[in-house]
Amino acid sequence: MSSLRRRRAGMPGVAVVVPAILAVASLLASCGATDIPTPRRTVTVTVDAPSTAPAGTPTATTTQVPTSAPTSTDVPTALAVGRLRGAPRSFDEAKARLDAARPAASVSDRFRSPSGNIVCRRSTDSGLAACEVEKGRIDPPLPSICPAGGPSDIGRIELGPKGALPVCNSDTIRTGGEPELGYGARTPPSGTTACLSESFGVTCIDEASRHGFFLARDTFTTF
Repeated sequence: MSSLRRRRAGMPGVAVVVPAILAVASLLASCGATDIPTPRRTVTVTVDAPSTAPAGTPTATTTQVPTSAPTSTDVPTALAVGRLRGAPRSFDEAKARLDAARPAASVSDRFRSPSGNIVCRRSTDSGLAACEVEKGRIDPPLPSICPAGGPSDIGRIELGPKGALPVCNSDTIRTGGEPELGYGARTPPSGTTACLSESFGVTCIDEASRHGFFLARDTFTTF
């Protein structure tokens, strides 16, 4: 009887505990304790963290350079194309070679190589130079050099204050009456530029900017 009484006495205890657990669960649910939006807050922080600029600040896509055709100023002034065949690779090397060459007795600011394939001109006003090949135009090393709708190869190098730039020219600086600058001779002084004629090509430099170029058939270098 005492064992039966203990079992019967324990039964009301179970009946009391179950409703208590259900009551606690119901209370938590009614207070929203089981529906905390932690995952939503985490996602929101992750998305918003990279954007620290104030509202209305332009994004990177609105501040990029327009995707229009590049100008010649976008072309590097240190290029080498072709076999080069004894071309100087730097301003210092080119200047040393010009300093060692004999000056021409009488050459105007326009001249041609003895073969007649290269013609050059210099400007006494600006101290700039340009040389052009008649045969042996060069394929561009960069697609940005030759603008669309024009010649697709390089025929001239132009030396300016900011460096020497290849030109995909359709015009010409050739007049047909340029005097010859013999091989091994350099031009007389004219501003800050000087050019040297050699059997394998023509080199021109600008001492003010310390830039220059070498041009020959199927090859050139700028520095």
